[in-house]
Amino acid sequence: MVQSAVTPAMTEWAGEILHASEAYPLFATTTRVFGIRQVLARVEWHAPNAHHPTQHRGVTLYEASLATIDATVARGIDISHYQPEVDFKRALASGVSFTFMKASESTGLVDSAFADHWAAAKQVGLLRGAYHFYRPRQDALAQAQLFATQLSDPGELPPVLDLEVADGVPPSLIVAGATIWVDYIAARLGRPLIYTTPSFWNALPGTASIARKTDLWVAHWGARAPASVSGWQHWSFWQRTNQALIPGIHSPVDEDRFNGSLAELRAYSAAVFAERKTVDAMPAAQSEA
Repeated sequence: MVQSAVTPAMTEWAGEILHASEAYPLFATTTRVFGIRQVLARVEWHAPNAHHPTQHRGVTLYEASLATIDATVARGIDISHYQPEVDFKRALASGVSFTFMKASESTGLVDSAFADHWAAAKQVGLLRGAYHFYRPRQDALAQAQLFATQLSDPGELPPVLDLEVADGVPPSLIVAGATIWVDYIAARLGRPLIYTTPSFWNALPGTASIARKTDLWVAHWGARAPASVSGWQHWSFWQRTNQALIPGIHSPVDEDRFNGSLAELRAYSAAVFAERKTVDAMPAAQSEA
């Protein structure tokens, strides 16, 4: 953008990006709307100048077309009661386009922030997905039922089974319980996601049947790309760090990437909605199978 078009608000925004190197590494992009302008910020090398005698990290602002914005990698966050106050409008303006939220855990714990976060994120237009933190020692069906009860509004992204702790349960029983959860939720809310780490999942036996029924949200922090996870050819979402600095959230938070552009994420969400309509239209006896 020409300097005369850069407003003080844009300059302040660029400064926030520049000082949040963990959230915005070199060559990262993000967008924000200023009045009638869609502005894209890109972190890149800047030539030496009066204030910096050597090449340095800087932020360049571009007036972006909607096509340019849709082509950027879709960024998101995942949150729970550990982030009790979230300004979703600011997060959206910073380039966040989706969010996953903890809805429940075990057989009786409902996340205290879920209902408020769920409604607030919808109000600003973020794509939303809910997750259940699975406890292998507890009844899998009861866990699935608790989760489903929270989702009278199922959101725009798939339901998620967060599978990352063993709690002393043998691996084969973890897989058996996860299968029960996946089958119950798939029959009511459509194809789920599995959230897991490569090391945890790859140590489990007989997971191919679950992988065929689900998509993958892989957690692998600090990597250039996530490690492979048995059963899936590719990941759909990647939790790349737990230390992102996001405008509107007071403390570091988990940051996620969709495996595609914003336009492709919207298409993914539309497919989720279409499948959900098919599930809703199934006869009750068939959906119970």
